Amino acid sequence: MRPTPLNRRSFLSSVIGTGVALPVAAAGRRTQESTSLSRPLVVTSKTNRLVREEITTTAWDLMRAGGPAMDAAERATNISEQDPRDATVGYGGDPNEDGFLQLDACVMNGADNNNIGAVAALENIKTPSSVARLVMDRTDHWLLVGRGALRFAKMHGFKEDDLLTDQARQHWLEWKETLSNRDYYFPPRDPSEPVGGTINVLTLDRNGDIAGATSTVGHHFKLVGRVGDSPIIGAGLYVDNAVGAAGATGHGEECVKNCGSFFVVEQMRSGMTPQEACEAFCRRVSQQNNGRPMFNLKLVALDKQGRYGCCSLRGREVRDGSQFSGSSAGLGFAVHDAQGHRTEAGAAVLPALTQAELDALPWR
Repeated sequence: MRPTPLNRRSFLSSVIGTGVALPVAAAGRRTQESTSLSRPLVVTSKTNRLVREEITTTAWDLMRAGGPAMDAAERATNISEQDPRDATVGYGGDPNEDGFLQLDACVMNGADNNNIGAVAALENIKTPSSVARLVMDRTDHWLLVGRGALRFAKMHGFKEDDLLTDQARQHWLEWKETLSNRDYYFPPRDPSEPVGGTINVLTLDRNGDIAGATSTVGHHFKLVGRVGDSPIIGAGLYVDNAVGAAGATGHGEECVKNCGSFFVVEQMRSGMTPQEACEAFCRRVSQQNNGRPMFNLKLVALDKQGRYGCCSLRGREVRDGSQFSGSSAGLGFAVHDAQGHRTEAGAAVLPALTQAELDALPWR
């Protein structure tokens, strides 16, 4: 959250590899296709049970009181960024390969002519989305990175903090200890499971204006200086105030290659619902990877009419005790409208990543 208020400028195969489009698994999908107008509306990719309700409620309450969509998206994203129980965003997130955090974020404001702002590889600041907001509101630039982003944040009153918590440090040490069988580290006795989830917050306010924010620590233990899709407008986030908004989580490099969020918004412009547009993007990525992508992507979207949707490539298998249940995790999303806060099951275009497949992947 910014320290002081400031003035603001006025997107398969039924058998993997065949290349034929899969019917989308809808696991409990509810009324995303409803044509009833819902304002205000909040949609987020974040499903961490410790923070998800506070995120959506914060944004919805602000807009219900007449606040703008951009303020709601930023403030809701700050909830996740400042909560150390969320290992994928902001303070308490898992670090890069050298043990420190470099944060990425972007914002986009439909009410301000689809204005944009972003930061990448920002260190020592808990709320990168708020710094991105300042880049948008107070400069003629759209992206600041590294030391320049930090200097800009400090100039506007942000205080530096140590973002590495004891739990995140333990995750990093566990990763170091399992890098190789030929080193001097012992493996952890009880390795922790990383919790996935860049945050996207998409908002539609009472006036019909749309905004979005995306924030992340990036891949767990990434190379120093790596930047993914989250701060890239048209990849991690895209808003068009006349159409809708979309945000992406998952393997960012693949999302950048395919302009994920821009693709979804453009499909909505062409007449698709948010759900159809998210599914179309996931099918596209699957086909480009021979129907067998060894990664996941998740897209969330809403449109001007108050409809919304969510689709993932694969998700991951759910372990039920010592056995796998056959169901998928990582497909859900959260919504807040006049019916209140709730989580909903998203769709997937492919079967879940198996444990064997997950074991062959880098720690993400």
